[in-house]
Amino acid sequence: MKNKIDFFNPLIVVVGILAFLAMGYIGSFNYRFENPLSLEVILTVIFACIVFAAGVLAVKYKINVESKELNFLSEKLLLALVIIALALQGLNLILLGGIPLFNSTLKANATTNIWRIAYPLFLITLNFLLAKYYNRKYLALILLGALIFGLNGYRTSVLGILGSSFITLYYLDKISRKVGIAFVALIAVGIMAVGYIASQSIATQHWTLNPLELIFYRAGFTLEVFEKIIPLAGTTNGHILSMIFSSGSPRTFIGEYVLKYTVCLTSTLFGPVMLDFGYIGLTIQMLFMGAFLGLIHKIKKGIGIGIYSIILTHTIIWIETGPTDIMIWFLYLIGLVYLIINLKKRGE
Repeated sequence: MKNKIDFFNPLIVVVGILAFLAMGYIGSFNYRFENPLSLEVILTVIFACIVFAAGVLAVKYKINVESKELNFLSEKLLLALVIIALALQGLNLILLGGIPLFNSTLKANATTNIWRIAYPLFLITLNFLLAKYYNRKYLALILLGALIFGLNGYRTSVLGILGSSFITLYYLDKISRKVGIAFVALIAVGIMAVGYIASQSIATQHWTLNPLELIFYRAGFTLEVFEKIIPLAGTTNGHILSMIFSSGSPRTFIGEYVLKYTVCLTSTLFGPVMLDFGYIGLTIQMLFMGAFLGLIHKIKKGIGIGIYSIILTHTIIWIETGPTDIMIWFLYLIGLVYLIINLKKRGE
């Protein structure tokens, strides 16, 4: 790899967490509610960062893994699956009867079973295609996917596609300085545009903030939710975790439990586990995530690059939204299976 500095090693998550904390602190002064973020919130976030970093460093120096290729994934197969995923999302929009990005009612129902198949299928096969059979013409699929899935009205889809593709291309040494700047600008504009347009389409809310202000407001509000969670730490006794892997809406439950009214809330990477298991749960989660990303980072070769890029990107997304999506845990599972395959081959 030509790049001497590995900008996207797992510790980038710590950088993302601290950046989000800084944005939320600024937002807490400009757009709030009650008081600026408490010292307890800041210290808890810093503690979580330290534990995560400990997990990364522990496996970095103590465990060796060799990356192996999965040769049955042909270029034609991956390209066909990418196209199928795009077609499924197109069908999803047709069945919804409109574009959720411009209609809050449609947006509330946009994450259908078709979407739950289409999005991870596109995300996985696109990154595998780029990592294993890179071709400049496939870059058009990144933009097309970000556009079509962005019409669902969720910033996370746009960030998931653009962010993971960017990291994959970075590890393939396909990112020049100009391309990198353009890509980062595209990600920033895409996230702000989708978030702003979606907020303006909510009939019951009237926003006067511009797209940039909205980002700082969201960071401040999300960290305020986490601040309200800390005194309730450990009181839900694993209920949120059980909801993630069964049925129901964990984010809506958090809204009802913490704010006492029905609202779908993001509560940071730390909120759900703090509610369920307190500081012990937070410690275990951050140690696991750090160690897991550290191990996957060791096998970033071929499709291993795609797997690592996808998991890292969505872990960064979780900094705001929280790990309450079973679909993203499925991506972790794919990483675990690939890791086991490589450990088994190394043993042989």
